[in-house]
This record gives sequence, C-alpha cells and structure tokens, in this order.
Amino acid sequence: MENNLPEVWRTGERTLRFSFGEVISAEIYKSVHTFTEFLNANWKHFIEEIVPSYHTVTVFFYKSSILDKLNMEKLLAKWRSYKIDCIISSARQVTIPVCYEEPYCEDLTRMQRLIGRAKDEIIHLHSQKIYTVYMIGFLPGFPYLGDLDPKLFVPRLDKPRLKVPKGTIGIGGNQTGIYPIESPGGWNIIGRTPLEIFSIKRSNPFSLKAGDRLKFTPVTNAEYEEIEREMKNDWHTIDGFIEEVDI
Repeated sequence: MENNLPEVWRTGERTLRFSFGEVISAEIYKSVHTFTEFLNANWKHFIEEIVPSYHTVTVFFYKSSILDKLNMEKLLAKWRSYKIDCIISSARQVTIPVCYEEPYCEDLTRMQRLIGRAKDEIIHLHSQKIYTVYMIGFLPGFPYLGDLDPKLFVPRLDKPRLKVPKGTIGIGGNQTGIYPIESPGGWNIIGRTPLEIFSIKRSNPFSLKAGDRLKFTPVTNAEYEEIEREMKNDWHTIDGFIEEVDI
C-alpha cells in the first residue's frame, strides 16, 4: 500500500514545510511521525532541525543553497513505498491526576450551559479517553492533545484571562491541554493537576514529549493536596505516574 504524498512548499530561505492535510487524527500523526524519521534517514546531513506538528513537518536546512539542489521527486517516490507500519510500537503512558472540583473548575458551569451536559458527564467524557501528545508548544512543555470527544467541543472564551494558574486543565475548540506555567489563556478551565509537567528544578524540565499517551484521572481536593505535598518533597518528578505501554 502506498503512503499519501504530502504537499510541499517553501516557507523561508532555509525551510520547507510538508503538509499531510488539516485533520487532527492518530492516522495523520502516525504519518507525520514516520515521515520525520524518513527525512532524518535520507536527508540527515542537510538538516539542522525538524519540527513536526499535528499534520505538518517543517524542515530547517543548514544553508539556503541546499534547497535548490534537492531532488524532491526522488524523495517523494521513495516515500511512497516506505513502510509506515510497525514504526510506533510502544509509548510512555502518563497518568495525570486532575481535581475537577472547586476552586479548580471555573468554566464547568459555562460548558454545561453551552453543550447541555451535566458536570459528571463532562468529567467522565474528558477522563475516559487516552490522548496522544501530538506536539509540545505555545508555552514551555504545553502538550497539544488529540482525540478529544466531539461532545466536549466548546469555543474558547471571548476574553482570555490574564492569568491561568500552572497545572490548569483546559478545553478550547476541539482540543484539550495542560497549562505548564502560569500564563494568559482563553481555554475553558475544567480542572487542575498537582503534577509539575514543566519545572526548571529538574535536570530535564520537560515531563511530556510528542508521542506520549496521556490519561486524566479524577481526584478529590484532599488527594490533590496530598499529591501536591509529595511533589514538593520529591523534587517535582512525575516518574511514578509514567509507564511503558504497547500501542
């Protein structure tokens, strides 16, 4: 079976972008992930950096003159028959404890009104899924997660907040994510996690990476406070919430 060919266009003096469409899906992400590995294998000596996203792969080359010498036709012909299966066989699964109770769920009432569902149903729909971390961006360590249940799609706030606390779980449009640090933001706040998914107190500040699986699990206020205390006593590591799984 042949792989889908991406659209290609030049986005700067030293950059190319490959697009696999506009849809956010596990299948597109798999193509993006595999195409990134494919480019690394075939153009490694030309490439300074590769930046994958939901459905695009942006490539930064060492020199602008390299782009004029690339044989794009040959590369894409090779990609057509590249084996895309069995590339992603395992992943880390991170369990994120979330308190969906007051004072951490400022916009749950708004969501109930907009989508016509009870609080318990919203929490269930949000926490029953296993999400894929498609990319890290917007803020240091901010995970963009795919596969949000369509029943939870809700518009961003008309007026973004100036301060959203770190650990906040939000929904904006067809996406959900975690604010790793305090920042402005316009997503609907539905809960908060005591885990520090970004911390400069660790040798590696970033707890999550593209390709991780992520599962939200509801906790009470008391459980939230207990985990928060443990995090402070254990150098902010979340290793105890990570396991390796087959996919």
